[in-house]
Amino acid sequence: MGCPDAVRAGLLRVKGVLEVAYHPDQDLFMVRFESVLASLETIFAAVFAAGKQMGQEYFPEVVPSHPES
Repeated sequence: MGCPDAVRAGLLRVKGVLEVAYHPDQDLFMVRFESVLASLETIFAAVFAAGKQMGQEYFPEVVPSHPES
């Protein structure tokens, strides 16, 4: 399992996360979640923990979304 797979699996275990998609061309994840059940802090902690488990240090951040054409 590679790092993106580990991060995706870790995020999908967070209660309230509905969908996780990795975009390798941009090296970012798109995460859809239910804000009543999951917080950004919980999601960031899951990313950090998954990276650490794979021997990496990830520092997640929110990036502006672009309207899909």
